[in-house]
Amino acid sequence: MLHYNVSTMIHYYSTVFGRGEGMARKSRDVQKIKTAVGQRLQGFRNHQGRTQEDVAHEADVHPSYITKLESGRSNWTIESLDNILNALDVSYSELFHNIDESKHRIDNTVLIQIVKLLEGRSLEEQRKALQLLKALYS
Repeated sequence: MLHYNVSTMIHYYSTVFGRGEGMARKSRDVQKIKTAVGQRLQGFRNHQGRTQEDVAHEADVHPSYITKLESGRSNWTIESLDNILNALDVSYSELFHNIDESKHRIDNTVLIQIVKLLEGRSLEEQRKALQLLKALYS
């Protein structure tokens, strides 16, 4: 069973691909990736309409661990990440796809919640919601 933590993985990545000169840069790179992975995990979980407690139970980790991972405040191991990805039914390739670009993306968690709220509503109700949003923010 593999028990590498994120710092070890990033160090390996930096060594192999020549990124991360100096200790300070490596530390920043690690934190950026931890934050990006956490945001991705939170996005997948929210998209599925699941709670942190639900995912934690299925992944056999404590709910506070999910909270810390999603906020980038905790390291993860391959084992814990694998359990969480299995609980979310998400592949590693989905999680890490364009991970370097994720820092340039806007967190769309709220947009996903709005879309989910409008799913199943009539076209007329969706148009009313759009008009209301336009009136509030135009």
